[in-house]
Amino acid sequence: MAAVSATAPSWGLLPRSQLALGMAVFGLVALVTAAPVLVVVAGAFVDNVWHETFIDSAANRSAIGYSFLLALRAPVAAFIGFLIAWLLIRIRIPGGRFIEFAMWVSFFIPILPVTLSWILLLSPNYGLVNQALKPLIGVAPFNIYSVSGILWVHVVASSVPVMVVLLGPAIRQLDASFEEVGRVCGSGPFAVFRNITLPILAPAILTGALAGFIKSLEAFEVEQLLGRPAGIYVYSTRIYDLVAWEPPKLASAMALSTFMLFILLLIAIVYQRLNRGNDYATILGRGASFRQLQIGRARWLISGALFLVVAVSLLCPLLMLVCGSLMKLFGFFNIAAPYTLDHWRDVLNDPIFLHALTNSLLLSAGAGFGGVLVYAVVAYLIVRSPLPGRGIVDLLAWLPWSIPGILLGVSVLWLILASPALSFLYGSLASLILIMIVAQMPIGVHMMKTSIRQIGIELEHSSRVCGAGPMRTFYSIVLPLIRPMLVSIFVLVFISALRDISTIIFLASAKSQTLSLLMMQFATSSNLEASAVIGVITTGIVVVVALVTRRFGLQVAVQR
Repeated sequence: MAAVSATAPSWGLLPRSQLALGMAVFGLVALVTAAPVLVVVAGAFVDNVWHETFIDSAANRSAIGYSFLLALRAPVAAFIGFLIAWLLIRIRIPGGRFIEFAMWVSFFIPILPVTLSWILLLSPNYGLVNQALKPLIGVAPFNIYSVSGILWVHVVASSVPVMVVLLGPAIRQLDASFEEVGRVCGSGPFAVFRNITLPILAPAILTGALAGFIKSLEAFEVEQLLGRPAGIYVYSTRIYDLVAWEPPKLASAMALSTFMLFILLLIAIVYQRLNRGNDYATILGRGASFRQLQIGRARWLISGALFLVVAVSLLCPLLMLVCGSLMKLFGFFNIAAPYTLDHWRDVLNDPIFLHALTNSLLLSAGAGFGGVLVYAVVAYLIVRSPLPGRGIVDLLAWLPWSIPGILLGVSVLWLILASPALSFLYGSLASLILIMIVAQMPIGVHMMKTSIRQIGIELEHSSRVCGAGPMRTFYSIVLPLIRPMLVSIFVLVFISALRDISTIIFLASAKSQTLSLLMMQFATSSNLEASAVIGVITTGIVVVVALVTRRFGLQVAVQR
């Protein structure tokens, strides 16, 4: 039994109001995604900047090479994340709910304090793991300041957990009866997994892998903290150096970004061609089965392995983060009375911290709610509407990932300062909310598209036959069915805004400073203890948000 292919319903002759609304949405998407990119491209074609950037600069060429080398972690992380998500959702294992929740938390913890935690563990000079193993083997076996160290932090702290978070809703929406039919026909578990599960979920896996690859190319904090001491520079850190140069080398930064823009546009076009015709509806007009498999004693072995993954990716870094926030001097374990609460008192009594906390919550909530609404509407219009220009808008939705967050912020800042009509946005929370919605648009729109395509067309046809228009059908039929994905995207955008640094650093002012920027300010001024305190507080916020929204999302999945 094959899944039913999803095709767009016919809307018939659109009323002028609906046509105008749809085209207005498309125009707005084109404006907010294309304008920053055009600023970058226009700035790249001045004088002889291309020769200077790529021929004369070995550092730029090396940075591009390291970027692609480190980005190769994305396909591996996508496969591991998909396997973990499938095991957690499709198989009843002890502690499965806790393990899945831990994956959410391990990804959402800000990467900067997590990196500090791994420094405490794997630093070649004072890392606890190296200090424990050095007497046994004579040398410190691990060096966090290396390519392997950067890969390790990214994989365990973000790459694998985010794949579990993003692919979980798609797996949860897969009707288990498709797999049951394969087993009834005599196929074994691996044959069913290979011939039914993987083909149906291939669009979601491909989207997740591609999203991970693109985001890997613009990763910043880990590479800046761990790569610089080892002389490892990547695309994003090289952009940061060029922009921070005195005077700023904006032309070289934009030329480097334009080169990467062409590469990523090519990747986006190839992705669209590979993904064309591979969409399947798995939520149909009939009843659906979401039963988990029973595998006997093997479930305990799987559970133990996954708990070990949780211990490495979450518990150890979290323990070290708390430990670092309580230390008199960060990394000095052997001094007398090494722990104190003074740093906590100083941070909590600082009015700058309270102001940053308020700004962070407002920014995250605004970007989360606004982003979910925008992404759902745009994705639905792309997938279901007959409006002209859908393919172009689909491609434009990828553009925010074509330039690093720090340069996206510079581009938006230039647009605000150059336009008197937008000058009121300078340094405001509204500008931060806007840029975070734009920055997360690629993953938001394309994961929404994957979820919408899994809904059988006959459900929307039934709504239209009963007299509902496209907007009523979208609100009453589509949104309730994709609610698990809505919850996932909301949490993803909320936490991304809460922990983002590079995208908003040039747009924020003293009145709109956030916790993440304050944390970076402390870290770069050698106040690592206060930075760890803010990291612990941010993690507490993450746990509460992830717990509430994930619980709501799972209830929807069960009740559907």
